[in-house]
Amino acid sequence: MRNGQIRRVNLSLHLTPEQSRADLRAMQQLQLWHQSVNQSDSIDDANMEIRAFHRDVYLAGLQLFLMDPAFCHHVAESLGRDNLTLRGLLAEIQPQAQQDELSVERVELQKIRQELAALKPLMEQQTLALQQLRLSAKSASAAAPEHDNIDVSKVDAPVEKMQKIRQKGIF
Repeated sequence: MRNGQIRRVNLSLHLTPEQSRADLRAMQQLQLWHQSVNQSDSIDDANMEIRAFHRDVYLAGLQLFLMDPAFCHHVAESLGRDNLTLRGLLAEIQPQAQQDELSVERVELQKIRQELAALKPLMEQQTLALQQLRLSAKSASAAAPEHDNIDVSKVDAPVEKMQKIRQKGIF
């Protein structure tokens, strides 16, 4: 596609005004909007306004749907409420967002608890191994003086002989 080339996409909007208050209100608003656009003096201006309107509505709706399909549906259905304001809709969003954050935190907390539960047996094994290591180190240190201690009298005898020999002056 070349730069600046316009691509036309035909989309259909299926509404059931007899079954949905949101659909009825959407149809009424679209009819009012279309009547106001048709009152324009220039057909080109009207067509440009129609294209801009459709583009903005479709792209905004698509972006909202991509971010959160359930929220997009909530906004679409809220069209049926006559007294709803932007501030009111935003207030509805905030408690829902807080609930979503709490549920995410609960899931993360549950994962942490599961990981801790899995680590507990490993910690107990490590504690037991450390205790066994300490006991074996104590028993080895208790036995070590018997093996490491050399009878001083055995070492002193050859040293005394060397001193006597040196005193005699042989060296």
